[in-house]
Amino acid sequence: MIVDPVWISGIFLWALALYLMFSPQVIRLVETLEQQAIGRLKKRSQPTQTNLIEIYASILSILPFVLAGGLLSYLLDIGLGHSWTISWGIIACIGSGVYELGRRDGQANQD
Repeated sequence: MIVDPVWISGIFLWALALYLMFSPQVIRLVETLEQQAIGRLKKRSQPTQTNLIEIYASILSILPFVLAGGLLSYLLDIGLGHSWTISWGIIACIGSGVYELGRRDGQANQD
């Protein structure tokens, strides 16, 4: 099986763009995963290891965006080709980054 670097970069560009676009939902997802993991550890009566739980929750919160990024990258690759997948991925990353900066600035001004 040959791994295409363009395909991999397209997946992760789109995953980053989606992660930034939905950052408030990402924060809630990470908190939910942490609470579930802490609840499971308490049931087993083991001491909580918060650092390890936070790492697992962060990794698990990234997986849906990587899968969605893979789907978007695949659909764009079929429809438009490799170069368009990367180009639109970069544009989406820039746009979602600007949106995220504006959203955080707006939140800071409200407080």
